[in-house]
Amino acid sequence: MVPRRPRAPGLGVDRGGWQIFAAQGLSGLGTAPFVVFGPIFQRQLGATAVEIGLIGALGLVLGTLSMLPGTWLAEQYQLRTTIFWGWLLTLPAPLLFALAPDWRLTAIGTVFLGVAVCNTPAINVYLTLEVPRDRISFVMTTVVSAFSLGLIVATVACGWLAQMIGIRWLFAGAFLLFVAAAACVAILPRKTLPPDATVRVAYRDLLRFRPYVVGVALFSAVTVIIFIPWTFTTLYAREVLHADDLTIGMLMAVFYLGSVFIGLALSRLRGAVGPMVVVLGFEAAFIVSAILLLSAGGFPIIAVAFFLRGAFWSFRQVMTALVGEALPSRALAKGYGLFALVTGVAAAVASPIGGWLYGVEPRLAFWTSAALMGAALVATVLAAAALRPQALTGPRPARSVAPGPEEPASKAA
Repeated sequence: MVPRRPRAPGLGVDRGGWQIFAAQGLSGLGTAPFVVFGPIFQRQLGATAVEIGLIGALGLVLGTLSMLPGTWLAEQYQLRTTIFWGWLLTLPAPLLFALAPDWRLTAIGTVFLGVAVCNTPAINVYLTLEVPRDRISFVMTTVVSAFSLGLIVATVACGWLAQMIGIRWLFAGAFLLFVAAAACVAILPRKTLPPDATVRVAYRDLLRFRPYVVGVALFSAVTVIIFIPWTFTTLYAREVLHADDLTIGMLMAVFYLGSVFIGLALSRLRGAVGPMVVVLGFEAAFIVSAILLLSAGGFPIIAVAFFLRGAFWSFRQVMTALVGEALPSRALAKGYGLFALVTGVAAAVASPIGGWLYGVEPRLAFWTSAALMGAALVATVLAAAALRPQALTGPRPARSVAPGPEEPASKAA
């Protein structure tokens, strides 16, 4: 009798991946007040455009620095514990925003949101384990798309609820959602570690993988460009486009809808058209969105601009997957961690630049980023050889006959 083949998990995502999917969705619901009304709320509490940019930079800098211990924990395969504690670190932030008498307390809340991303390398490695290399991009994008799905629902509701109950109560509700998200990842299933899990690599060893180095350099530059206007997207809608709370909520829902649809579509096309076309597609969507946004047209045109601009939200996860495909299993933890560290620095540098440009003239931040993205598009074409599928395979360790060990129970969350 021929034994049955085990059923493949839904969409290639295993049970642990779906638990993280649920946590991401709840986090998306809870993050919506920060994304939609964070800068607006800080402005109401007396912060200037430069101060708002510096607060954003503070969170990004601390989030970047948290990649160092996060990478070390991921390399030790303390995956489930790190993932869980990362979600716990988000809990003080909504309470601090809800109780803030002025903008300074929101800065402390931003600190907690920043350091909470220390679990990013662990999440990336956990999702990569037991997944075929050609499926990494799709699995990662699928799981992280839950965050955008949560934001889609919440941003529309936030616009309506802000008018009904006020912004502070939205942050109080975010606390309950973050608690539920942490509960989803409290007990994740163990995964089989790769055969070379005990092998450690130094950061300098990553330089041997040319596609990885080229990818990190290119995507770091793109991250700077993306984050120059990001913090001020909703503020631009309020101050320049004169949108009310409900309209802003609807526009941000369209933004995250674009993130889901464009992100999943391009990540699925990755195998058919290659990574270069995927990256060019994201970059082109960003440029077109800036042109439409600055045209100051009616709501339909602005909605299309927000839809296309949402592509960048998934772009970072696709970038992470692409650079990860260039590395062997033993280098994934350090590779993901270094990539998150470098792009985090890039985002932190971009935020105050965007604040300064927005303070000079609100449209200037968006025009500047669009022009720079055009240059990045040209650079992507020039880097085509390093981003071809065959170039992204990278050296691999010898195939092992026996499977690797399971993540030890002592390292469980």
